[in-house]
Amino acid sequence: MSDIVDKESGDLFSKYHILISSESDRGAVILAGSILDVTLENLILSFLLPPLKKADKLVSGAYAPLGSFSAKIEMCYRLGFLKAHAVEQLQLFKSIRNDFAHRITDAQLDSEQNRSKMQGILNKNPELEEAFWESINKAFQDNGIVRDNKNLISLIGVRYSFDVLFSSLCMFLDRLSQDVERVDVNNL
Repeated sequence: MSDIVDKESGDLFSKYHILISSESDRGAVILAGSILDVTLENLILSFLLPPLKKADKLVSGAYAPLGSFSAKIEMCYRLGFLKAHAVEQLQLFKSIRNDFAHRITDAQLDSEQNRSKMQGILNKNPELEEAFWESINKAFQDNGIVRDNKNLISLIGVRYSFDVLFSSLCMFLDRLSQDVERVDVNNL
């Protein structure tokens, strides 16, 4: 896999972060869900042979088997692109997105339920949580703030946490799709 800590990764992270950081909480969550959906689709399509016909009925259309966010998550796992913890992280993102999509007036990113889901996303990947800490450690030390893994989301802010978690995951998926080798029918 490509090096995750390089200029290209940083550029991808910035691209995704800029896309959602100026949105309202609702706009950011809904947009993030859409971007994750498309990113997963691109990952799958980077591996599969192109369709014989122009329309790709596998991912688009009313009865597309891979038309839903859940189906794309599952297919990426089944193809070996995602580890179980990444699937769980994406399912937590999906749950936050669903909360905002279906609760028209009272969905809040800083609700205890959504805070817990974001903390769950961090807990599923200790390396991501450590990267969070490394990026903010100096500022915390300068201000006398003690590291507390259970309150990381509260310490750095719910919205900032969401934006960084989303941008990190999209950067990872985007880099992964660049490294996938398309299936070769000549070797079947």
